[in-house]
Amino acid sequence: MIDRGLVDRIEQAALWAWPPKETAHEDGWLLRASGGGTRRVNSARTLVFAAGSNVGRAIGRVERWYATRGLPACFQLTPFSAPAGLDGALEERGYARLPSVSVLLVDAAEVPPSGREPIELETRPTPLAMNAVCDPRWGPMIRRARAELFARIRRPHVFAVLTEGGQPAAGGLCVVDGPLAGVFTMRTEVPFRRRGYAGAVFRRLVDWARRHGAAQVYLQVEDDNEAALALYRPHGGERVYGYWYREEQPGEG
Repeated sequence: MIDRGLVDRIEQAALWAWPPKETAHEDGWLLRASGGGTRRVNSARTLVFAAGSNVGRAIGRVERWYATRGLPACFQLTPFSAPAGLDGALEERGYARLPSVSVLLVDAAEVPPSGREPIELETRPTPLAMNAVCDPRWGPMIRRARAELFARIRRPHVFAVLTEGGQPAAGGLCVVDGPLAGVFTMRTEVPFRRRGYAGAVFRRLVDWARRHGAAQVYLQVEDDNEAALALYRPHGGERVYGYWYREEQPGEG
């Protein structure tokens, strides 16, 4: 059985860990927008809905709110999304369902300490950290949006960068929120894959999180990302719930 309280705690921690530029509320839903970046910071969180409100009218207001920002309306859905039937209502309006994401939970005490790998810790998005966690194929607008997102984080956080020959080979970000820590934007440069570098970065981040009071580490992994799932399984990564997005399509609404 899925623990509703745990879902609420993880989603709130994730809000602080991956903060949008602006937020608003609509009938209990939390609207997030950032202009650029990931869907999480450009979507409506739907864990709460005001009793007696009309879902069709609420969806219409959400669509207008995002339209004024030049964005398609997008809803993040979980097993606890409200009201009941929201997913079906969005489907009837022509919203596309996007690939599902699993949220895994790891016991920080069960992750072994990092080894002697040359891993540097950065407490802000320095050029070294940005080069480690950003895809070099990204254009300047995407890279700038990601740097702005990192700069908005107000919870204790750190970037771990494993270097090879003085250059970033792998990296990731950890954000601590009380007993929970989230690990994000894990990435390994193509020439350095299959060397265990991502695992070393993950262990270093969890070690840092433990030292800052975290007991559990949550991870958001797309269900078709077999490489990421394989990375976390040996550390006891247990799926606690999943979420998906419904996104407005051109000409719909």
